[in-house]
Amino acid sequence: MEQKRIHEIPECAFEFHGHRCPAMPLGYLAGKYALKLLGIEKEKDTNTYVFSETGDEHHQGCFDDGVQAATGCTYGKGNYKRLQYGKMAIIVYKPGKGAVRIRPKPEILDGCSKFEFFKYRKSGIPASQVPREVSDEVINYVLSKDFEELFYYEFLKDFTYSSPKKTMARIVCDDCGEPTYENHIKIFNGKRLCPRCYEIERNKR
Repeated sequence: MEQKRIHEIPECAFEFHGHRCPAMPLGYLAGKYALKLLGIEKEKDTNTYVFSETGDEHHQGCFDDGVQAATGCTYGKGNYKRLQYGKMAIIVYKPGKGAVRIRPKPEILDGCSKFEFFKYRKSGIPASQVPREVSDEVINYVLSKDFEELFYYEFLKDFTYSSPKKTMARIVCDDCGEPTYENHIKIFNGKRLCPRCYEIERNKR
């Protein structure tokens, strides 16, 4: 039976991600739910932070692209951090508003895994080559559930975070001659070096 959607995901989110899969929409909705619970808008600058509990070495990091698209917290702006826990969960924090942790309910993850989409994936077929109707079937399953059906949430009372100081100043590396932001410059034998040249010089010894 066809699932009736109660959420919509902007097509630009799928275009940014590169393929259609259930984890990206799940991340998008997790991000939207976090903003709703904190009573905040999508971040335009760098005043909201996301700490993702995903990691680098599993296939559901697609979740992160959805969270970024929904919250406006991105790797590029430096307000999106991966904690490398191997979990599909996020903490969204805004100073003055608090922090909330969102995680998909296990039964939702188990429900997704029963769809034909994952038969294709387990056979080695890339997500972008799964037939559209197969991908949309599991995506519609996610989009047919309300926030409370999809996620557990917890407000984190004492959560705090101070962003590292950023800089716009650049220094030319004494070895390669390439401009490098000053907070990445390392001093070695009196020379100001970018991290790559620093490692090269250090390994010569």
